[in-house]
Amino acid sequence: MDERTAAAVLLGGVSAEVIAAILTGAPDLAGIAWPKASEVHLDLAWATWVEGATSTPVLTYRVEIAGSPDAGRSNAATMIAELHGPLVAALAKASGLGARALWRIVTDSVAQACLEAGRRRGDAVAGMALARGILDDRTTPLFNRQWGFFEVEARRPDGRCVREWFRARGGCCRYYTTAGGATCSTCVLRDPASRDTILRDWLATRPEAA
Repeated sequence: MDERTAAAVLLGGVSAEVIAAILTGAPDLAGIAWPKASEVHLDLAWATWVEGATSTPVLTYRVEIAGSPDAGRSNAATMIAELHGPLVAALAKASGLGARALWRIVTDSVAQACLEAGRRRGDAVAGMALARGILDDRTTPLFNRQWGFFEVEARRPDGRCVREWFRARGGCCRYYTTAGGATCSTCVLRDPASRDTILRDWLATRPEAA
């Protein structure tokens, strides 16, 4: 990866894990106890990545949330923007990837984390509603008009019709710039028709489709 791609992938991963950690402990998605930005920490450690005969030391992290916040103490959009602000600024300076592009990646990660939290509770609609409540706030850098959700319908070989919600991205992780890389299925650079075709084929053939 070049430095801009590495910055995009790092930010997307960290952001998704942080939001997922906050949502995991919530009994429901309607009244989440959002912590203050100062209460969210990454505990860093070295680990070994093994691929075939090659092993590489990698820096890993664990999300830690301090304290027991009262429900509704922090505004979600403001807190997420405050939490990610220093990382976005540092990565923009180090990599040359613009801050606006990096904020779009944060938005995509928040949307995906909310959708997954809803799915785990058997209520994808609630997860999407949570994401919209956070990301539709025009006063924070999380806002952009391109992200969203869309539903794909497919027919299984046994004749069953299956449906699933997906996140439409507003940013790009730049994976297509790596050697042998390609645009992701939901890449913002893809047209909706090719995106939906890829996801429809996947949905029709995956064994666990409900």
